[in-house]
Order: sequence, then C-alpha cells, then structure tokens
Amino acid sequence: MTVAAPTALLPFGTTVERARRGVACIVCRTPVAAAEPFCAHCGARVVIASRGKRPADVAATRSLQFALLVIASNIVVGALTLGVVVLVADAARLMQAALFLEGIKLLVVATLAATSIRLGVRGIRETADGMLRRRAWAVAGVVVSSIFTLLVVCSFLLTLLLALR
Repeated sequence: MTVAAPTALLPFGTTVERARRGVACIVCRTPVAAAEPFCAHCGARVVIASRGKRPADVAATRSLQFALLVIASNIVVGALTLGVVVLVADAARLMQAALFLEGIKLLVVATLAATSIRLGVRGIRETADGMLRRRAWAVAGVVVSSIFTLLVVCSFLLTLLLALR
C-alpha cells in the first residue's frame, strides 16, 4: 500500500494542471502566466504574494487607517479634556486632571502612531521594487502620524511645564 505525499492547498476549483501552467487570476479565475503583469481575460493586475508576507497595499491601507485613528482619538480625548476643564472648578485639581488626560492622550496617540508608522514603513519598503500600488497612502500615514505625535508630545510637555510652575 502506498500513501500519496501531501500537496499544497489550492484554491477551490483550481486543478493541479492549472496551477502548474501558471497562476489563476483572483478576479475571474482564468489561468495566467506567472510572468504576465495583467490578466488577459479581465485586465486585473496579477499579484503573486510570497508566503508569510502580506501584500504591500494592505500595510499601506492599514497605515492610513491608523493615521485616521490617531486624528479621531486626538479629537475624542481633546473633547474629554475640554469637558473636564469646564466641569472642574478647583484650580489645583484642574491642573492634575489636565495633566492626567494629556498623559492618556499621549499614550493612546503614541501607540496608534507607532503602529501607523511601522505599517507605513513596511508598505513603503514593500513597494520599493516597482509595485507602486497605494504607496502614497503609506507615505500619508507616516506623515500624518508623525505630525500628530509631535503635536501631542508638545502639548503634553507644555501642560507639564504649566503644572510644575
């Protein structure tokens, strides 16, 4: 009795012969030669991702999404800070509350910005080989996150200086 060796998993409907001939288009499932940049049937771009790596456009998209989360979290925590300033009447407690909320804003924005910058740099590196899909999104994610992080750090330092005065 012989046992067949395990084979790599193929997408549903893809036969071994189709896989040997080339790559199947992800849009229309037509076989495409591995060297062709576009599908001859539907015109979709053929992307062959190596195992273990995420496509560059996913990293670039995530970078821009996290940059937008940096902006949103800055707005939310800034509104909370403004609400505390309006509600707290005691001046000594006001500075403590403002410093505490600025510290929270710094932690949240720094975490989101670090993730955005890391994914943006990854997207830029992965598009350096000529695949320029969504490279601008990765650059925008890095720039927006860096600017907002710099603004939040300056805001925290100014609040800290006022609290120590």
